[in-house]
Amino acid sequence: MGLLKQMFGVEKPILGMVHFPPLPGSPLYDESGGVQKIRDTAMRDAEALTKAGFDGLSFSNEGDRPYLPHVDKITVAVMSSVISEVASHFKVPFGLSVLADPEAAIAIGAATGAHYVRIFLSWVFVGDWGIVDPGAGALQRFRRNSFGMKTKVFANISGHTEPLGGRSLKDIAAGAVKFGLADALCLAGTTAGSPVSEEDLTQAREGSFGAPIIAGTGVNIDNAERMLRLSDGAIMGTSVKIDGDTFKPVDPVKASAFMKKAKSVRESMTS
Repeated sequence: MGLLKQMFGVEKPILGMVHFPPLPGSPLYDESGGVQKIRDTAMRDAEALTKAGFDGLSFSNEGDRPYLPHVDKITVAVMSSVISEVASHFKVPFGLSVLADPEAAIAIGAATGAHYVRIFLSWVFVGDWGIVDPGAGALQRFRRNSFGMKTKVFANISGHTEPLGGRSLKDIAAGAVKFGLADALCLAGTTAGSPVSEEDLTQAREGSFGAPIIAGTGVNIDNAERMLRLSDGAIMGTSVKIDGDTFKPVDPVKASAFMKKAKSVRESMTS
C-alpha cells in the first residue's frame, strides 16, 4: 500500500486548503474580529470542505502577507490553538504549512498531532519574501526531536519561487528524497491557484525514487482528470473559493461539484 493511501485511506487523495485570515501581528490583521474571527473562518471552511467529501485538510497562514522566513511566536501560538480546535471537530487527516517558516510548521505539527507538514526542505530558492534556504539537515534533526519522524514531510520543490543554480527539477526532486529525506514531493505554480506544468510533474516523477508526487496548486474541475493522472494526489483551495479568490470563503457548491468530479476520475482510474 502506498504512503498516501495509508495516510488518507484512498488512492490519489484530495486535500482541501483552510486558509487563515491575517493573524495577530501581520499587517492586515483585523483587530476588531480578533482571534475569534480566525477561528470562525477556519471552522466554516473546514466544515464546507469535509461536507463536500475532501479526504483531508491543509491549514495555512495564507493571510499573513507579506510572508516572513521566521514568524513571530504569536503566529505559532494562534495557529496551534486554532488548528487543534478545528481538527478535533472533523475526523479527517490534516496537515499544515507556515508561510514561510518550515521550523514553525514542524513545531505546530508537533503541538497539534498533524499527519504531515508541507515545507521547503532542501535546495535554495528565491521568492517574493527573499532567499529560501531551508537547511534540510537542521530541519530533519528538529523534526526528529519534535516528532520522532512520525509526521510526514511533504517537501515543496517548485512554485512561488525559482531554484537557484540552474539545477533540473528532476535532480532537485532526487535530492529532496535521497538527501533531504522527504516523504513526498509537492509542486506548485507561480501563485496560489496557478496550475503546475505537466512537464514539472513529469520531471519530478523521474527523480522521485518512487516518493508520491502531489499537485499543490491550480487543480480545478476542468483539469482534475489530467492533474490526477500525472500526480498521486492534490492539495487545492482557490478554485473552490467564492469568485475563485484565494482569500474568500470556500463555496460549498463548488467544493461539492469538484469532489464529485474528482471521485469519478479516481473510480475510472481503478476500474
